[in-house]
Amino acid sequence: MLDKEQKINLLIVEDQQIIVDGLVMILNGNASFGAITSCTDTNILLDTINENKPNVILMDFNMPNMDGIQCIELILAHYPDQKILMLTGYDDTELIREALRKGALGYVLKNVAKDELIRAIVSVNERKRHLDQQVQNKVLEAFLMNEDKNPNDNPLKKDTFKLSQRELEILKLIAEGNPSSKIADRLFISTNTVDTHRKNIMAKCGVKKITELITFANKNHLL
Repeated sequence: MLDKEQKINLLIVEDQQIIVDGLVMILNGNASFGAITSCTDTNILLDTINENKPNVILMDFNMPNMDGIQCIELILAHYPDQKILMLTGYDDTELIREALRKGALGYVLKNVAKDELIRAIVSVNERKRHLDQQVQNKVLEAFLMNEDKNPNDNPLKKDTFKLSQRELEILKLIAEGNPSSKIADRLFISTNTVDTHRKNIMAKCGVKKITELITFANKNHLL
């Protein structure tokens, strides 16, 4: 148990208030935690951090105005020592890798058990990396798949643009003219997940418009 002055102050960055309320209810009674505050608007994210000075930030990917990756970059540009734990519903390995590359110390899914979430927060507060078991399995699975691939197989896709298999799948559906809602239904994921993938695909390909993306994808044999 931590002493009072050592308690972990938390900031929950999440746009859905019902999830914020649920997390506060789960974590509020734990002796390890001190103040638990929240931010649902990225426009005031830096001000909220400055005001509350959290030890650990619990960060979701889906936020208004900017996604979780952009939030990580913004936070660490202003507060380089800030400890960030991703708490999200996305288990795509490319998103996991990108979040960790950008500076998040941990990554857990929203269906994680309470005890696991608490362990993750405590670990990240100690600057230890923490991936929940589901995330570890996804990362290991992706690693083994890459190990099995011939490095000469389609090197342009693999090495130049770093698009994951799911991103290539979504790119093809985008090129076919499908809106995010239809892609979401077809792949059994949320529209927000599709939009996050869309942003990442366009960023990796260095384009800003769908027409540019399709032209780029055709030119580089990504479809």
